[in-house]
Amino acid sequence: MSEYENVVRGKLKLKGKTLNEKSSGISKKKKHKIRNNSLMGGNTLATDIIETENDAAVREQAAATADDYLTPAERRYLERWEQIDRQRLVKMASKSHRDRIQEFNQYLANLTEHYDIPKVGPG
Repeated sequence: MSEYENVVRGKLKLKGKTLNEKSSGISKKKKHKIRNNSLMGGNTLATDIIETENDAAVREQAAATADDYLTPAERRYLERWEQIDRQRLVKMASKSHRDRIQEFNQYLANLTEHYDIPKVGPG
């Protein structure tokens, strides 16, 4: 009995389907395209104005209905979150790029040497 009797010869057989075979039954859903009224012809300016008015009204109704379902605590939380967000934006807008770079360099200078990149290699 030889040591090589149990060796399988020939090319490997991989499980599953080959790449050129299509998967059975599973397919992606196609996205529906939104038609633009300007492509359909007609009075585009009037339809655009009507659409923007309708969109604004729909947004206001959606915002109003969303606020109706909030608890008082949730309303306070959202108001506070918006206030903090506005303050952060004002603070970011008040600094120039040079100020931010100087502040970052000062922060890096205050770090301990533990965070320095060690020298690797000869030299």
